[in-house]
Formats: sequence, C-alpha cells, structure tokens
Amino acid sequence: MSDLTVKVSWNGDLKFTGLNSAGHETVLDGNKKAGASPVEILLEAVGACSAVDIVTILEKQRTPLEKLEISVGGDRHNPEPRYFTDIEMNFDVWGEGLKPEKVAKAIDLSIVKYCSVYQSLRKDIKFKTGFRIHAPGAAPSGDYQIVELSA
Repeated sequence: MSDLTVKVSWNGDLKFTGLNSAGHETVLDGNKKAGASPVEILLEAVGACSAVDIVTILEKQRTPLEKLEISVGGDRHNPEPRYFTDIEMNFDVWGEGLKPEKVAKAIDLSIVKYCSVYQSLRKDIKFKTGFRIHAPGAAPSGDYQIVELSA
C-alpha cells in the first residue's frame, strides 16, 4: 500500500482537479487558463517543500522569519520529453537579525537533506540557488548571494 495517495480527475479539455487525502483540491490545466500546468505545479512544489524546511530550520535556530518568498524557474529539454535540465531557486527572506550563514545553511540543508520533492527529481538537473536578506517591511532589492550546495 502507498504511504501517500492523491486522485486526479479529468474535467474536459486539458483541465484536471487533484484531490489529496485531506480533501484539498488543486486545479491543473495543460493550457494554463483555469489553473497552473502540471509542470508549473512541480516547480511550485519544489519551492514550497524547501520553504517548509527553511521556516522550520530557522525557527529551531531561534531565527524566525517575518516573510519568505521563493522564485523558481526552470529550463526544459527540447524535444519531448520536456524534463527539467536546469532549475534556479531564489529566496527572499525578511526578518530581524537574520545572518547570511544561517540562511545559506538552512537552504543547503533543505535541498540536500530534507526536501523530498527535490530528492524525487532527476539527478542530472543543474540546480542553482541564491538568497537575499531584507529588513522587515523593505522592498526586495540587491543581488542574490549564491548558495554552494554541499554533496
């Protein structure tokens, strides 16, 4: 028996509804009109999975965030199958007293050790991450600091 299951129902055209075991629905649309495409959902999933880890890790370090935003982009193989060849994740973090080394360590731990979505992707994806730290209430700005991921 599977330890995690979802149900996907076709709604006509290229529209689908995903339903998880808690009853939460996700709208998917291969045409990107009524919802995100399955590939966009995959990028959202890797970003959200990492976000959960980072929030948890920084809270355990008594370095709570005020705000976190993650931009995730990917390049895909052409022709079919259109799997990801490169993924870039950029983290914008807000909070008092955030230290770059702690943020970088949290990102590294998330991706290399804890993020089950990332660990489920192809091993040949080139993965790049960066972050910027902002004061509470400040607009995001500046260059991203690159995070060198450990093995």
